[in-house]
Amino acid sequence: MEAKEAGLRILTWNINGLRSFEDFAQTIRSLAADILCFQETKVTRDMLPEPLAIIPGYTSYYTFTRNSTAYSGVATYVRNSCTPIAAEDGITGYLSKTESTIGGTDLINQEFTQEEMKSLDAEGRCVITKHKINNSNKCLVLINVYCPRADPEREDRKSFKLQFYKALDIRANNLAEEGHCVIVLGDINTSHRELDHCDPYDEFPDHPGRRFLTHFLTQPHHKDTDASQQSSYESLHKKDCDDQEENLDGWECEHVSIKSHQFHDAFRIFHREREHAFTCWNTKMNCRSTNYGTRIDYIFVSDNFKEKLSSCDIHPDILGSDHCPVSGRLDLNLEPALKPPPSCTKFYPEFQGRQLNIKDMFKTAVAAKNNSTTTTVTTQKRPHNNLTTAKDALQPNKKQKGANSGAKITAFFAPKKTQDVNINIECSVKENQILKNTNEELLMVEKTTISETVAAVKKVSEGNKEAWSKLFKPPKPNPLCSGHQEECVKRRVTKKGANQGREFFCCARGEGRADDPQARCNFFKWAK
Repeated sequence: MEAKEAGLRILTWNINGLRSFEDFAQTIRSLAADILCFQETKVTRDMLPEPLAIIPGYTSYYTFTRNSTAYSGVATYVRNSCTPIAAEDGITGYLSKTESTIGGTDLINQEFTQEEMKSLDAEGRCVITKHKINNSNKCLVLINVYCPRADPEREDRKSFKLQFYKALDIRANNLAEEGHCVIVLGDINTSHRELDHCDPYDEFPDHPGRRFLTHFLTQPHHKDTDASQQSSYESLHKKDCDDQEENLDGWECEHVSIKSHQFHDAFRIFHREREHAFTCWNTKMNCRSTNYGTRIDYIFVSDNFKEKLSSCDIHPDILGSDHCPVSGRLDLNLEPALKPPPSCTKFYPEFQGRQLNIKDMFKTAVAAKNNSTTTTVTTQKRPHNNLTTAKDALQPNKKQKGANSGAKITAFFAPKKTQDVNINIECSVKENQILKNTNEELLMVEKTTISETVAAVKKVSEGNKEAWSKLFKPPKPNPLCSGHQEECVKRRVTKKGANQGREFFCCARGEGRADDPQARCNFFKWAK
């Protein structure tokens, strides 16, 4: 990141796991932002360690999934000079123990049931902070969101994503209508236009998520967007408006009315024609090396706040996740609150260690001394006679000791003396010669046997070596791809179907555009 400039710096980043950073505190400082919004923290409250939750110089505000697995999660870190006056967990306001201190929930309650609001906020996907703008009667509201991904094989997840968009639309617009300066930032999980996608397909705009963004955002014109394409977006949105009574997209309201085009895509304000400006890549397919990705991470600013935005950019050079950060700068300063909101992590009971008072330390020392004195007194009162009796019982009787009582321990290891035995062996010269010949014959037989045994063992070892080498043959080298003549990588089919689990070889380079010579070629070969 570049050096810190004047004004307020904000940043959003899907970090794909909070604990993947070796030094998260240092990462936060290196990003040089005043307010940092992170998505996909992948921690539950019991998994959050104190050194990550409480970082000197910042206050933090977390939301956690209420489900069994920690696959989402959102966190906002705020420099002490920008401490918020209020913070809230969830997009609907359902999780607030009392009436929302941030506001913008009236229309939410009219559109959703209590059960629907509970479901939308159960996955830990939104943190909202409210800040006092210096020398102004207005407040800045930041909505940090991690929007759901629509699993193509699950209709319920598609519906859930669009319902979340609806709640975001209502809450953000309602807050702007109340006069707040609103910023929505985070992982929206939808690329808006063809310019934001590496490989836009036919009928790209005809997608409910893109229709929502077309409704939510103002529509800047691009040189690469011809009149027919722009007309396509507008006609699709008009069709949605005409079909209010039937065939509504899941993000469209049924009971309340929300204005369209109330927010601006901050990046496209300053980079309307930039191509290949992506924020997310498929790392399993090595797509970041060829910049074959999508732009799904955004900073959106409300229409009444657009003029305060002075810059916005993406940072693909910052690694650590399959996403990259997006940052923006605002020409304003915030007035910090005197005390952080109650939902700040520093107020979590699990991080509230009890500090001993100095009087407690003296009480402890006195108690220890008293215990020591009591023990001494008790010991002195023990009867001496009992101790003496026990000692006497263990002491051997000196009078019963025999003559061996003064023996040294080395005496036990000395060889026992035996009577001298005179053995007279009379051998003639002939007998000695017979013994000598017999020993030589035995020695010859022993040498022959050993050599034969060694030869047999060697033969068996060579046979075993050959058998093991056949059993553990080194694998054949991977084939070379036809496009680059480089060694291929082996992959496995994970998609359900007849070939699920089968392995195949393909080019090791990252997936990319068809006209990119540095991208993966179309080489394919089944491994078996």
